[in-house]
Amino acid sequence: MESTLLIVALSLFCLVMLMVVLYLWWRQRIRLKNNQQRIENLQVMLQEQYKHRVDSIRVIANAMDEGQCEFSEGCIRLKMLIDQLDPQLLEREEFAIIGVIYAETEHMPIKEDWKNLDKKVKTKLTNERIALEGKHHDAIAAAVKALRQHQFAEFGELS
Repeated sequence: MESTLLIVALSLFCLVMLMVVLYLWWRQRIRLKNNQQRIENLQVMLQEQYKHRVDSIRVIANAMDEGQCEFSEGCIRLKMLIDQLDPQLLEREEFAIIGVIYAETEHMPIKEDWKNLDKKVKTKLTNERIALEGKHHDAIAAAVKALRQHQFAEFGELS
């Protein structure tokens, strides 16, 4: 009788342990599935952000090429976007001028800081910027044309 009770107790214990293991396994599978869904959602979001940045680069380059955007402003915007996508691109000879213009205008205030400047300072900085654009006009125009034709890597091809 004792051995029968012992066998029943051990069987029940094994059954309970099996149920615990199955519950833990099921819970882990749910977590894994949720994590995989989060990863997929993040990948989609990153892909959309990447595409948006590439599209923004194209829009800015087109606007610069068509005279709708000043070269200095365009270079500042392009530098920020390209740095997020492919910083080595600015090391290439045809695009290096974008980084040069950015570096040369980095000290100039923008937005609210620009609005708060004295009129004489604004004029001085504007003249400095216009001179810079004039000095590098051909190189900037060539960079913009090259950028318009540049084939950015697909999101999945990035390392």
